[in-house]
Amino acid sequence: YLWRGPRRPRWDLRFQLQRDIAYRFIRHAMPQRTDDSDIDSLDIPAIMRGVRAKAMPAAVLAAEDGEYRAIGIPARQALVGEDEFSAAGVGADRLRELWRQDQERERQIGCELVVAADVAKQLDADARLACRPAAADEKVVLFLHGGGYVMGSSGSYRQLICRISRATGLRVLSVDYRLAPEHPFPAPIYDAYIAFKHLVCQGFRPEAIVVIGDSAGGHLSLALTHLLRLAGGALPGGLALLSPVTDMARDRPSAEANRNFDYLAKQPVESPLANARLFYAPGRRLSPQMRRELADPLVSPVNGDFGGFPPTLIQAGACEVLVDDSTGLHAAIAAQSPTRPPVLELYEDMVHVFQAFSARPESAQAIASIGRFVKDL
Repeated sequence: YLWRGPRRPRWDLRFQLQRDIAYRFIRHAMPQRTDDSDIDSLDIPAIMRGVRAKAMPAAVLAAEDGEYRAIGIPARQALVGEDEFSAAGVGADRLRELWRQDQERERQIGCELVVAADVAKQLDADARLACRPAAADEKVVLFLHGGGYVMGSSGSYRQLICRISRATGLRVLSVDYRLAPEHPFPAPIYDAYIAFKHLVCQGFRPEAIVVIGDSAGGHLSLALTHLLRLAGGALPGGLALLSPVTDMARDRPSAEANRNFDYLAKQPVESPLANARLFYAPGRRLSPQMRRELADPLVSPVNGDFGGFPPTLIQAGACEVLVDDSTGLHAAIAAQSPTRPPVLELYEDMVHVFQAFSARPESAQAIASIGRFVKDL
């Protein structure tokens, strides 16, 4: 660094080291595959268990920053019926099967309710960590974490969630949806759907719920909104998407153009360990039929119907491998909702989910922008 200078103009030594450490971890934690030649010999669940054992530990949340409480949401919800999933494309049959399974057992979806200290001071002690409105017009954030659908948790995102709570002035419900490959598509979307319906059951108006997600959580935020529309339900009041995955059917040019700058080591869709395939159909060989299924709007939300879509903020790093997913999504929504186009913010020299790098000024700027966006809804 001292001899050649920063790899990107805005990178200081600390950030470049953080990027390189993250890149090397991801690169070495996940075996690299280019095709299906050895797919039958891959123990995909064992590989993912090994990755999870090393990645994304729970974060400590200092008392002066905020507080949180673990909450279990009953998977069997009064507002959810089997018929709601009939128009859900490639996910219809599997969503109905997930619904039937939950009618025959007691299952809970783990969540955390997080509130920043500044926000907590404005609420009664009994209300601030209760999953119900403290006032009739209260807004709430539904947060969906990233991790490629194979790792991550509410615990590993506590500090980022607390910053979002502080910036928006709202409480945040973070969902520990089921992870692939043990629970592939559409289980994560179903769990997010149940969490949204639970907030409505508890008294929050749908338009008072703001869905925020990063990376795979951004993908899940979009898929949830598409599913709500397909089910004929009310949509959330807005979405804030941080480096969202939007297209699982193809690799866009930025995946190659920015691979030397981003820490995210994205495997091509031809690899059996590509996140798209781990999420949708782990262990299944790639075929023309699968490629068509990967283009379904619940799998690749960029292909969905965006007419009358909720107000949407999209943030991405200009040198991340998935930046084309964000620009493509912005173009798709703007083309179908010209009277309410989405807001796209590209941060120069920043990488995937740079908002999590709290020491960076761009991170503070992005979180503040999310706060303004939510308050203006």
